[in-house]
Amino acid sequence: MKKSWIAHGHRYTAPILLITVYVLFIIPALFCAQVEAQDDVYDPLTLDKVWEYTKVDNEATFWKLAWSFEGDMVAATFFDNKCVVLSASNGSVIKELDFNSGRGSRCDGFSPEGTNPLRACAFSPDGKYLAVGGDDMEVIVLNVTTWERKYTLLGHTGSILSLDFSPDGRYLASGSGRDKVIPQNAGENITRIWDMEDGSEVIALEGHSDGVLGVKWSYSGDKIATASDDRTVRIWSFPQGELIHNMEGHTTGLLDVDWSPDDSKLITGSRDYKIKVWNTSTGTLLSTWGDNNCVRSVDVHPNGELAATSGVDLTLKIRDMDTGTQLRVIKDGVAQNAMVMSSRWSPDGSALASGLGKSHTVIMYKFGVGTFKEEEDVGLRTMVILILISIVFLILLYYPVIKKIKKRRG
Repeated sequence: MKKSWIAHGHRYTAPILLITVYVLFIIPALFCAQVEAQDDVYDPLTLDKVWEYTKVDNEATFWKLAWSFEGDMVAATFFDNKCVVLSASNGSVIKELDFNSGRGSRCDGFSPEGTNPLRACAFSPDGKYLAVGGDDMEVIVLNVTTWERKYTLLGHTGSILSLDFSPDGRYLASGSGRDKVIPQNAGENITRIWDMEDGSEVIALEGHSDGVLGVKWSYSGDKIATASDDRTVRIWSFPQGELIHNMEGHTTGLLDVDWSPDDSKLITGSRDYKIKVWNTSTGTLLSTWGDNNCVRSVDVHPNGELAATSGVDLTLKIRDMDTGTQLRVIKDGVAQNAMVMSSRWSPDGSALASGLGKSHTVIMYKFGVGTFKEEEDVGLRTMVILILISIVFLILLYYPVIKKIKKRRG
């Protein structure tokens, strides 16, 4: 009885089988895995720009962003005493608010003559108020329905550097400090808590020795995190105002802070080119992620799995919250030669707004509306080329075997 060509131990048998398995099983499996990843609702590769707004009346530096709780508006502060409220859907201007006091100042950005920087803004979760503050040392609370002032909160003797409402909208936290370019500013380094029922001050959180550039209420509402240029991040109890943890580890000042949705972690960005993640129960350091320059902004996605970080290296990075791995690097800041000063996820997690400092621009990105062309196209082309090469190689390997079989049969 005749043996098959495989039984004869033909020298092409092993590579032919390997290539056959590769073409028929491995490549399709990789392709399916890629398609499955792209179907993920929060796949960073599907995050794409949907609109861009540039303030054109002057060249005042952009500074901070805030989303409305409903996700329909984005507020942006600039260094000309103005806050521009934009439609989150298309970037059109809903309202331009001017708080010019007539006083001028030097600052760490461009501020037109006779104006002061607005450095912070926050919407209340109940949808009632927008709070803004800056070098005028006033916290201004506006009624979002009429855009009229509800309160002008006085008491700070330093610039208003950070703002955040409690989850129920009842209280407002304001962090203050010194603009380091302005020597005459007192720089009290205090976080004050205000009651939105009557505009009264409830408590003052004192202890930082430098400006409070980041303040963030926990999702549970019973804790407040403050990040300071004194190199520490602190957790305070509310309403008691007692210090729970004073966390040290950064080698230079902290610029921003955020909680994970389950309140188990804090993430901080610093001038030391580092991002740190902390255990909020113990106050211990969990991990440190490196960056290329000062990290001005950190924000944890509502799903708790992603984090947006941005800053002086002109990029916006989407990271894995567990490992710090960079899943996507967005370079619109590089294209405009502008620092990405503030980046914030929408309340439902479907979009990401970012602001570029000296190009005074706000950019909106959304998941699922596009693909990261640079990486995906290269990957797809590579896969097609590999398949074609494999098929050609397979034909070349099979040809002498088929020829030999035909010769034997002939």
